[in-house]
Amino acid sequence: MKLASIREFRTSLADYSKEGEMVLVTNHGKMVGCFLPLEKSGNLPIEMKKEFIAQMGRKIASALSLQKLSEKDVLDDFKDFKKRRRR
Repeated sequence: MKLASIREFRTSLADYSKEGEMVLVTNHGKMVGCFLPLEKSGNLPIEMKKEFIAQMGRKIASALSLQKLSEKDVLDDFKDFKKRRRR
């Protein structure tokens, strides 16, 4: 796993994606994000995967709440999309 500042990450993103290694991104020494190449995700501990999924769920729930959308709205939209795609 590598550690990179936002500036370094931004300028070296192409290199990081070729290397396929996870990168923790920092801003003034504090972790602000991570880059996780999908082809290497099988090597992560299950606890880290669970935390990632939990955080993504909270972010998605927050975004849906801001747009005043319910889970039912999203599911209905997805069903409509699937029907249109099959035609």
